[in-house]
Amino acid sequence: MTIFSRDEVEAAFKHYFLTGPVFEDWVAWSQLFTDDAVYFDHFYGRFRGPAEIQLFLESTMMYGKHCYTALEWYNIDGDQIVWKGINLADHPDPAQPPFRFPSLQIIRYAGDGKWSSEEDWWIPSEMTQYAKGYWKACQQIDPDFPERLSRRHWGDIHWARPPDGHAARPSWYGREHEIAVVRRLEQMNFGERV
Repeated sequence: MTIFSRDEVEAAFKHYFLTGPVFEDWVAWSQLFTDDAVYFDHFYGRFRGPAEIQLFLESTMMYGKHCYTALEWYNIDGDQIVWKGINLADHPDPAQPPFRFPSLQIIRYAGDGKWSSEEDWWIPSEMTQYAKGYWKACQQIDPDFPERLSRRHWGDIHWARPPDGHAARPSWYGREHEIAVVRRLEQMNFGERV
């Protein structure tokens, strides 16, 4: 068993978090997983290898284009990192706080900047409440607001945010006709349901 230094694991995690949740480059982010990696989302199921992980992230995040994830905390224990994210959707009224629901992730480092697994937990009822509140506010204030890809609330961890003035351009942006969006679990025809 290879022992990795804390500095190596933390540097790889920072790169992982900036590539995926911050800059939303799900193509490059999926390549940070080993060829035999297993990504297990407790709602959507298991996805294996970079190509399937990319398909999962782009097809679901394209539907939830308003959603972005701020880092609340992380803990390193050997080759494993546990981190808590706050999934956010900015309110169309900038004076109001964002809509939010938490998630917990466990990732395992494999060396050379790559990850061998990820496991995600979030509570569907919390996500549903978040989504309903967000869509109701958009319908009342600005129905086109989701298209703006607003990302205003990155939290207190300074390295885990984009530079000032950054405009969100997820990897699926401009490729909407190439990717089959997943709006409901039963539309997902890849991966393994649990």
